[in-house]
Amino acid sequence: MARFTVFISMLSVVLLRKCIHMYNEYAHPFIDMAFVLVSWVRFSGSRRFRPTDEAVSGRIITPMMTSMMGRPDR
Repeated sequence: MARFTVFISMLSVVLLRKCIHMYNEYAHPFIDMAFVLVSWVRFSGSRRFRPTDEAVSGRIITPMMTSMMGRPDR
């Protein structure tokens, strides 16, 4: 059991060092990329998802129900 705990502690140290290395190496490019992505989403207002009337009202319209679309709701 002692060997297992030593192995787990060594593995956790190695993983922690790898995570720190990855953060130091790649954090700034990822943060810059996230800023560009947020800017692109913010300034592309014409490409936003606009829900339809069916999605807003909570009803799901299937192709089988198109014949009933002319009837008003009761």
